[in-house]
Amino acid sequence: MPESDQLFIHFDVKDHYLKLETYVATAQRAQRIVDALDQTFFQGQLEYELIVLPPEPGSFLSRLAIAVWGGFASVFAFMETDIGKAYVKGLTGEEPAHWSQQIGEDHRKTIEDVTEEISSSDDQNIEKKQHNCRVSAKIVTEMTRGVLEKDKIDLERLGMETGSLPDAVEARNEFYEVCIADTEVQGVGFTPEDDFPIPRNAFPERALKVRRKEDDEEELPWSVGIESIFVNSPNWDKDDQKSRQWKGKDSVRRDRFFEIEDEEFWFHVKNRDLHVEVLDVLKVQWAFQKNGKRTRNLRVLRVLEFNGEKLADPLPPEAIGAILGNFNELGPSDRQGTLL
Repeated sequence: MPESDQLFIHFDVKDHYLKLETYVATAQRAQRIVDALDQTFFQGQLEYELIVLPPEPGSFLSRLAIAVWGGFASVFAFMETDIGKAYVKGLTGEEPAHWSQQIGEDHRKTIEDVTEEISSSDDQNIEKKQHNCRVSAKIVTEMTRGVLEKDKIDLERLGMETGSLPDAVEARNEFYEVCIADTEVQGVGFTPEDDFPIPRNAFPERALKVRRKEDDEEELPWSVGIESIFVNSPNWDKDDQKSRQWKGKDSVRRDRFFEIEDEEFWFHVKNRDLHVEVLDVLKVQWAFQKNGKRTRNLRVLRVLEFNGEKLADPLPPEAIGAILGNFNELGPSDRQGTLL
């Protein structure tokens, strides 16, 4: 496959095997990221396939090939824009000049001349097209790897709200949800070496949902605090929280309706290792907005304790900022008054 480049997904597993559902689901999320990049940056003109290659013996290295057959001119044109330069540098770690050098000195002519994609059986033109497909495949592969590998803070700084990029972020989040569900996966890397820079304890933070903003949603500041909630109406169906939220009373006995977004908590629920009582008490780190005197959009970002049993530490400010943007962190003395 001379017009392809390999995307490595390396799983840290004890016995060098992986569940089929984990293999398939993570590959599907990788393809959704490529689709989102194509729709947003290349106007959907990239002609490519995601191909599964046989794993290396003695490890579990998922080897996917992004093979580009056409549409490379849209990749090169994107690199010439100011926004393109920022995203290419932010996701691949390389300056656009690095990629321009690989394309060749005549890459501007390639952008202007779209006929190179259509016909010519000339051997020189065929070789040139193969080279351009190969370089564009490398660029797309490195951008996809960047979406999977970089932390939420780096992606937030880069900006992932444009076009279909929220779809890429959502696919990345689901990628790590799949890894959480497979208890054999202790870490993930994106090179063929036995290097796993993302350990298992970092999966939940990367799986946190970044809520999409509605077009008519008013920009309100977020406040973040830690609160104990006495639950009187739980909802143990994770996917049903939009239609029926959790209900409980806060520390001043006021009714609160909220959603739990913490994937690590739902992992405990799935494994049935929580000690459920008639009246459960959650200690949570949550975020909310104030519209006048009304509190809205209560989101539990992390469940810290369940009935006195510690489950997790609070998210650091950097991680919260990557999820919410700007926010105010409340201390013990002012969080109750803010929620009233």
